[in-house]
Amino acid sequence: MGTAPKPPKAAEPPPLAIKVGDLVLERYRVIEQIASGGHSVVYRGQDERLSRPVCIKVFSGLGGKSGVGRTSYEHFVQEAFALSRLTHPNTLRIYDFGHVGPKDAEGMPLQVCEYMNGGTLSQVIREQGKQSLIETARIVNAMCAALSEAHALGIVHRDIKPQNILFGSVGVTKLPKLADFGIAKWTVDADAEDSGQRAEDTAIVAGQKLAMYSPSWAAPEQLAGQPVNASTDIYSLAVVAVYMLSGKAIFADEDVYAGYKKRRHADEHVREALQPLGIPKKVIELFTQALAFDPKKRLAKVDEFSTALATLLEPDQPAPAPPGAQELTQPLTPTIPHAAITPPAGSHTVSEVTDPVATAPAQPQAQPPAPAHAPAPRPSAPHVYSGPASLRSPWMASGPNASGPARLLALSDLAQPAGDRSVHFFQVGANNQVDLTGAQNTKVRITLINSPTGLVIHLKGMTCFVAHLGGRPSPAVQIDHPGDIALVTPRAEEIGHIRVSTGVPEPVNQLGFVLGAERVALRTEDCTDPILFDFGPGSDAYFVYTRGRSVPKTVGRR
Repeated sequence: MGTAPKPPKAAEPPPLAIKVGDLVLERYRVIEQIASGGHSVVYRGQDERLSRPVCIKVFSGLGGKSGVGRTSYEHFVQEAFALSRLTHPNTLRIYDFGHVGPKDAEGMPLQVCEYMNGGTLSQVIREQGKQSLIETARIVNAMCAALSEAHALGIVHRDIKPQNILFGSVGVTKLPKLADFGIAKWTVDADAEDSGQRAEDTAIVAGQKLAMYSPSWAAPEQLAGQPVNASTDIYSLAVVAVYMLSGKAIFADEDVYAGYKKRRHADEHVREALQPLGIPKKVIELFTQALAFDPKKRLAKVDEFSTALATLLEPDQPAPAPPGAQELTQPLTPTIPHAAITPPAGSHTVSEVTDPVATAPAQPQAQPPAPAHAPAPRPSAPHVYSGPASLRSPWMASGPNASGPARLLALSDLAQPAGDRSVHFFQVGANNQVDLTGAQNTKVRITLINSPTGLVIHLKGMTCFVAHLGGRPSPAVQIDHPGDIALVTPRAEEIGHIRVSTGVPEPVNQLGFVLGAERVALRTEDCTDPILFDFGPGSDAYFVYTRGRSVPKTVGRR
């Protein structure tokens, strides 16, 4: 007696897919595929609700329902929750998260992040070659700032590499951001609300171990399957720094075991890569310490790595640059994009240009000529170098209270007295840049950057270092709202201070400002978006603006 034939198997539903033109999560239009790899496919999209470009990262489902597939799924979901807890401006921002299809392992999760239009660090090195020490320090410091927040929350990235450092072009700058927390390790106990949002580290459901690292950039403990901590990220970041300076990866070994043995002699490979380039000995020593085979012998925190690198790049003694002198380092660009100092009305757009720091070779650059509207030095108080600068306390902490009606100031290329200051007007040119000089020959360079959310100020010390009041000295700072800036020596001794103010609205289309004990006002038709840089009593104050009437030339002046 024969057996009855088995009914045919039901056809499996076609796998979920996203294609160009689709609208996902009811608001994001898929424009084009821009990358793929690992367990995701990346698209450029458009947020139709807010009319802004976005990046749509879709889980590819590689591995299917196997242990590898399920663990990859968990890590993809985990990345979204990791990014949602991170708010540092040098970390890629996540906008949205959801699923196509069921909201479980049968569905297709996707993340919507900010779109970075400047490529990756690996692309920059491939196109431009090795980078200057100043540019390398800029990127390293930005990544340290992002990692500092992650480490404080118990998150170790575990996959620091050039492909995961992205750039966004904003005006004349390229702003670096750390991306891809897909294999991040949570080192603190999960809260009850997080218990379902963390992957099971590298353990596959099937009981195997899933190697989650990039061999050319991983720390030795990762290759050996040992526990990781913050020093693991420091190790990988140091490998990236050597790659930026030399243009080559010192551990580019396909064989993991050979790479593990090679890391025991990292100091030799670092010296071999960097000494021919003239990199200072102390910088090489810092990198070799960060690449110590034993994690306990490395720097323990990324802040220590960043501070040590910044300290090694500080000059021994700041000194004024004589007229016409050449600047021996490339100009720094911002490391941290902020929201903005938004002008009272309107917005001026700066055309995107190539980042001079990322593209220019490390060579002396001539100082740009002073603007034609720059104020002439005052004979009564010339700014000359007169030996070591004296230390000062913040003048704004004990300033007099301004009262009475605001006195209207007119645009002029002559210095005007106001509140024990000498007031100047600067309308910046096409480069949105101007140099300002305060007491004790402190000189700073102001660059106004138009970001998607408004105006941002980049303030660089030319004869000193700068810091947010109470913060750590650095070659440059970025300002996203009115505040106070300290001018400091390499030993963090404060020698001057600047108050940055955008004014308050006054009647009849005016903006009011406080200068010492006096209140002054400017007509918005003269300068629509003035920013006040006040160096304090007995010094100079500058109104810098981008839109309005040009500063008139005094008749008879040459």
